[in-house]
This record gives sequence, structure tokens and C-alpha cells, in this order.
Amino acid sequence: MSQLSFASIPGFFDLADVAIAAGQPLTDDSISKISHNAKFGVVRAEQFYMGFYRNGDVVPTPVSPVDGYAYSRGEVLFFLIHASTLSPAAGFVPGQALFPATAPNAGAGSILASPWQMFIEGSSSAGTPGKITVWNYYSTSGAVAEGTVAVYALAQRLSVGG
Repeated sequence: MSQLSFASIPGFFDLADVAIAAGQPLTDDSISKISHNAKFGVVRAEQFYMGFYRNGDVVPTPVSPVDGYAYSRGEVLFFLIHASTLSPAAGFVPGQALFPATAPNAGAGSILASPWQMFIEGSSSAGTPGKITVWNYYSTSGAVAEGTVAVYALAQRLSVGG
């Protein structure tokens, strides 16, 4: 028989008072009940390569290849990596894995060192959740809404077991 002194830890387990007599030594049966009723939480993180997107495309939320869990936008942090100041040529599919060929360009907007700004919209009612916005500021006509980015996602969720 196990001889452990009972210590109350709020929120660690939830057993009826009859299962454990406070202040009394724990028995094997009591320890087994605590073990089976204890709840443990683990944060699971997964990284995804979402592909290439252009200005105005909407990035979907990822789905775990491990168990098919569909993440919500609140569980995902998106990372945008600037790829080109130009929008891709015809035939581009949002989210494609390979670098998109850019449209023909006669101006200076083709260089990667140009000033740019990019962001992905959240779930506000004013915008479209997941919409990519890329502004290219190095253009003879001023700021233009074009550009291509590679998108990665870091998704986290709490996995609770018992």
C-alpha cells in the first residue's frame, strides 16, 4: 500500500470527497483514481509552408496532416517573406509551391530591393480574413498594389488528455 500524504492542488483533479479523505495517506486505489482523473495540457505546434501568394489573394487556414485538425485563424501565426515586387504572370495559382514567373516589366519595379509593405488581414469585419496586401513603393507611378510573397504558418493548439 502506498503511503503518500495527500496534498490539495486546486484544479489538478476533480474527485468526490468520498474518494479521498483529506489529510489521510493515499492508497493505491486513490492514486489510480487521481491518475485517471488528472487532466494534462500540451501545446502542439506545427509549421506549414503555405506556398506563394500575390496581392489580393486569400490564404486559407492550414489543416494538420497528422490528424486532420482544421486550425482556426486565432491559432495560426502567418509569416510573409517578400519574393518579388511584381505580380505573377498568367497561369499562377494562389498557394503554388514553386516560385511564380513574374509578369514582363519595363520599369524598375522588378528589383527585389525596392521599398515594400505587406500584411495579412485578420478576422475583422472590415476586411477579408487572410487577405494578402502587398504595396510596391518603387514605381514610376508611385505606390502600386502588386507583389508576390511566400507564406509560412505556425499553428498552435492545446491538446488535452486524461
